Amino acid sequence: MSSLLCCLPGRRKPGDNPSPTDSDPDPDPIQFITNILARLEQDPNDKSSQKKIQDQLQVHPNAVFSALKQEANRLPLPDVQPTVAPLSAPSPASTADKDWVNSVGEQRCTPLKKVKPQTLRELVDVINDARANKQRVRAVGSGHAFSDVARTDDAVLVDLVLLNDIDAIDAATMRPHARDLAPRLLQVQAGVMLRALKLELDQRGLALVNMGGYDGQKLGGTLSTGTHGSGITFGPMASQARAIVLVSEMGVVYQIEPGGGKGVTDPERFSGVIQGVSVVLKQDDDWFRAAQVAMGCLGVIYGYIFEVADAFVVKEQRRSTTWEDIKRELAPDRWKPVAPVVAAVDHFELVLNPYTRWFRNACVKIERTRLPNDTPASGQRQDWLEALLQQVAIQKAPDLVAFLIKIPFISPLVIDQAIMTLVYDEPYIDKSFNVFSLGSANEIKGMALELHCDAKQCVPTIDKLLGVFQEQALKYMWYMAGPLGIRFVAPSDAFLAPQSGRMTCTIELAMLVGLKTGKDLARHVKERMCTPDTSSVRVHWGLDMDFITAADVRGWYSDFGKWHDVYKGLNTTGMFSNKFTDRVGISIN
Repeated sequence: MSSLLCCLPGRRKPGDNPSPTDSDPDPDPIQFITNILARLEQDPNDKSSQKKIQDQLQVHPNAVFSALKQEANRLPLPDVQPTVAPLSAPSPASTADKDWVNSVGEQRCTPLKKVKPQTLRELVDVINDARANKQRVRAVGSGHAFSDVARTDDAVLVDLVLLNDIDAIDAATMRPHARDLAPRLLQVQAGVMLRALKLELDQRGLALVNMGGYDGQKLGGTLSTGTHGSGITFGPMASQARAIVLVSEMGVVYQIEPGGGKGVTDPERFSGVIQGVSVVLKQDDDWFRAAQVAMGCLGVIYGYIFEVADAFVVKEQRRSTTWEDIKRELAPDRWKPVAPVVAAVDHFELVLNPYTRWFRNACVKIERTRLPNDTPASGQRQDWLEALLQQVAIQKAPDLVAFLIKIPFISPLVIDQAIMTLVYDEPYIDKSFNVFSLGSANEIKGMALELHCDAKQCVPTIDKLLGVFQEQALKYMWYMAGPLGIRFVAPSDAFLAPQSGRMTCTIELAMLVGLKTGKDLARHVKERMCTPDTSSVRVHWGLDMDFITAADVRGWYSDFGKWHDVYKGLNTTGMFSNKFTDRVGISIN
């Protein structure tokens, strides 16, 4: 019997529903479903009622939607108006608005002014003018950090949107060891959006070495917060930066590279000029490791020398499993040094229901393999949110938010059903960036908390996390709106990268904007899972929802002191202090 429960069905084509079975209660099952929901409202853990709802989600998703809608209308309307954020939405740092707001409307500040420099000279002038007027400065990107990392009142906000050029490198200026890389080294300005960058690279027969699931971010913000993809041999995207061009508080432009002969630029061949502006070549390990992931605290990043790859194709295979089965292959004793199931493919991921249903946590194992660029595309793929909306016949995420607020106990069942639709018999093969992309979920206003643990300890960490979810569901009826996304990432040399110093397992807790219980639960999860020491679970800088404290930063990162020394040297006037630096205890007044 348990083996039957572990066998999740493959994905149905959209719109295809199984025929009703002889056990269907009525040709019109809405009343039957409504009665089940009433019983579940009294006892959310009633296994018989859960099974009946699950069956109805499989057979009559539209009827379940109708019953949920009736229940939502019966219950008081929640005080929330969640909205969909279109993929083509303009930058939140629009000069037409007085305030700056992040992409989900959860972070807001009122700057002195907003500027959009078009050249390095204009950017330097902005910094010099601000220093002369004793004003603070903060660079902003697309506003896709959910923390207060960009939030700076009474300051000059620098939107880098117009600094988006992508140029070839001059191989003659490179050290001998870097010249072979020259065809894959580009000068990329920090304001380019990943979506534009990946398409431009594709036209040149190139590709990002790796990327996360979202492509609406600016490059500078992506790298500065430690954003990552998956793959135990691939570090965060900041690992692909070979040089960082930064404008300091004094208006000095530095090109920062590793020291000890590891930098890509030959000092004797370096021109010392970019766009007519003098540039200081700073080849220093501490500076480089500090600037890789610095949350905008060291200065305004103008651009990078960025390493890319020859274009490639990725094959994705999804298989159904359960956490109880897959965790045996991820146990601490399997990491010698890497668990074989993780090492067997280029990119290994899991999508996991945090809630137990029928004595198991439903799970999808995702295995991705890199293939030559001439491999033909085939297959198709659906993301969990698209599947979730489709399974309950909801066309808009706000409707789903309203249902989950009013009827929270339905969340685990809907997640389970959505996960079941993610499995395909045939692999999905496409351009790398299409496979890496999150898909239609990019269009939805959503937030997330992302935890980073030592990969070797992923099983005990996830087991503890699942226990917290179950406990909070029983105690407060707090539920997540979606599954956990689990990925594995290589260590980073950056002092403050969440992946610093260890192979990392990342665990993303996704939630839709407007689902207050999800944020309450995320805060509780952080408090329960994190301790102020280097072995602790860490939190992604852009996905922390203002939970990280000063004690956390000093406890989690053994090289915080080195990072802080560089920070104090480049932020002597407090020009780059803001709400975030206040929270983590590093502001300079």
